[in-house]
Amino acid sequence: MDFFDDEDDAPKRPRQRGDESRPATAGAEPLSRGSSRGGGSGGAHPPDRQQIRLRQAGLAIGAIVMLILIVIAFRGCLNARSDRAFENYVSDLSSIAADSNALSTDFFRVLDAAAAGEESEISLTQTLDGYRGTSQGLLDRAAGLDAPGEVEGAQEQIVLAFELRRDAIAGIANQADQLGGDLQEDAAAAIYTQMKVLSASDILYARARDQIEQALEDAEIVIPDGVPESQFIPDAGKGVPDYLDPAVVEDAFTSAAGGSSGTTSNADCQGDGETHGLGLVGSTLQPSGTALAPGTAVTAPSGDDAIEVQVQNQGSADEAGVDVTVESDTGISGSDTIDQIDASATETATIRLNPVPGAGETATLDVDVATVGCEQVADNNVASYPITF
Repeated sequence: MDFFDDEDDAPKRPRQRGDESRPATAGAEPLSRGSSRGGGSGGAHPPDRQQIRLRQAGLAIGAIVMLILIVIAFRGCLNARSDRAFENYVSDLSSIAADSNALSTDFFRVLDAAAAGEESEISLTQTLDGYRGTSQGLLDRAAGLDAPGEVEGAQEQIVLAFELRRDAIAGIANQADQLGGDLQEDAAAAIYTQMKVLSASDILYARARDQIEQALEDAEIVIPDGVPESQFIPDAGKGVPDYLDPAVVEDAFTSAAGGSSGTTSNADCQGDGETHGLGLVGSTLQPSGTALAPGTAVTAPSGDDAIEVQVQNQGSADEAGVDVTVESDTGISGSDTIDQIDASATETATIRLNPVPGAGETATLDVDVATVGCEQVADNNVASYPITF
């Protein structure tokens, strides 16, 4: 029919992109919405569950790594801060210890001068008063140290050590002006007690130093110069007197006061018409009783730790307060005082050797009996004994 013919012959309009209906192609599956032909550039598939979990795991790992880095950085800051705290503390303590050691050197240099009669009582008292103020300043600085928490206990001992030193020096200064009067003997005894207090301060400081070093080791902190030492009482030996020997202390301080009540090498000549003089007439090692002869080498039996010195009064007047001392080239020393030697009599001084000689040690003991006033000949007051212990 013409009607149908006209329709078939009419020009066909091209299909537009927006058309929703398309003729089905024979044998082809219909395309789902949102898909593209041949894998073209249509809309993307939504992520499946496995991809979501992978992304979440990646974020979690990243967060953990970030947290670890933050913790490491924080701990590094804390460690650096701890290191600086220890370094500053030890540095400040080193400065105080150095000044305390210098005070000790000056203090005992003055005592050595006093024992040699080169320091008057007034000069000694004034010097000790100055040391009192210096020791107070050291205590104040020690108490002001900013100690890390790990060494708070050691810091308390440090402060106590410097407090003991301050108190001991103040006590010695208070007794120094009593040495020239009737209370001289009591003053010397009180000063010796303060020397033991100074020794106690050394023990406290040494213990605190060990604790600080242990804390540094535990924290794996290395201080180049280490924790400083501070010992106020010098070790006896090699020409250094034993200031923990009461006789040595008494001699040092009473010499500054013009000597003891007896006649000693520091006393003026009496001018009494009497003859005065002493002589060293014999020495024996104790407890073995081995006799010694000047310049003759002997071997001491095991256990000998003292020497007995026989001193004879070779004058016509009684003598009192005779000091007898022993020193050696190896640092051995000791002293004793003979209270009274009547005219023509012989008395014995017993001297403990300090430190006690070790087995196999060889030393020359130099024994010196102090001269008395008006003594004209002193050659027989000394003797040297080479000994192998």
